[in-house]
Amino acid sequence: MISLVVASLWLGGLGLAPGDQPVAPTETEGPTAPDEPSEPTGDPLIPAAATVAALLGVLLARREKPGSALGLQPPEDRLIVFVPGHGQGPAEDVFDDLIDLMGLVDDDLRFFDYRFAEGLPDPHVASQELSIDEAASSLNSYLSGVAEEGRPIYLVGFSKGGATIAHLVAGWDDGAYGPNEAVTGAALLDPPLATKAHGWLQSVGRFWGAAPDDGGYDPVDCRFLWFDCEDARDHLGEASGVEVVVIRNPDSGVTSFSDFPEGLRIYNAADDGPSAWDGFWSDPIGLPARLSEAHEEVLDDPEVARCIVSEMWDPGSCDLPRHEPFRWPVWRPPVAARADQGIWPK
Repeated sequence: MISLVVASLWLGGLGLAPGDQPVAPTETEGPTAPDEPSEPTGDPLIPAAATVAALLGVLLARREKPGSALGLQPPEDRLIVFVPGHGQGPAEDVFDDLIDLMGLVDDDLRFFDYRFAEGLPDPHVASQELSIDEAASSLNSYLSGVAEEGRPIYLVGFSKGGATIAHLVAGWDDGAYGPNEAVTGAALLDPPLATKAHGWLQSVGRFWGAAPDDGGYDPVDCRFLWFDCEDARDHLGEASGVEVVVIRNPDSGVTSFSDFPEGLRIYNAADDGPSAWDGFWSDPIGLPARLSEAHEEVLDDPEVARCIVSEMWDPGSCDLPRHEPFRWPVWRPPVAARADQGIWPK
């Protein structure tokens, strides 16, 4: 079964992050110049006032991005640091749609680049080659510089970027890295945080570059074989004061995770496509493409944007459904029987 999934991933070229899809810039025609210049008339202050009004209009237009139509108002004092995934290009391109949906402006944005650690010219190669330890260490150093701006920081990471943030926050929790008090929260978008066999599948990119990769993320540390184990995902961020939320597409299957770490808030942002399990039986050949599509869906989902902004204002206020563990139903006697036996008040 594992070999079949790995083969499918390899043949399909599926990654834990989408490739770049540059959008051609649109061309707009400017106003037509008059045939002959005319003599200036009227108050000389009017052209200056018109220029100021035009500049003000440009500034307002930058604030009124397409995402403002959603009615979202992120906290104005917050700096949002975006961390891309495995095999992705510059973060400003990866998160472009999400930034518009959230209604953010340029002054609020910062972008982590894996080349900060590797020094490689290609961001795709750098994001593939960095291990999770190297990526977290580099992100920690980068955030130390961002914190000097004196503004609260909120982290948003997609795929391997989410795993990198999780690994760094766990390091802050246990003291492996120096604390960063400027970071107030983090949203992990469809992060590959799985363990055991599922986690191994998310790390095969270390052997085949085109396959999924989480940088070798492994949150479980056991002192002796499979005994006395600690899961770094449990209560992630509580010790360091970082409000961590996971927003995942349950239909993305192998590229996300499905277990239930204790004390970690997880929300489901399902799309309209088939689940990984349904796709395995109905269209196994097209499964890798479907998983990649479901994985990328969190980057341009308006409900994901609403959830992140809501969490920035009030942790725990996201309207998406919570990801809860399955619980087997427990049989109880009928109400009448319980009342007769004195188990239930009459």
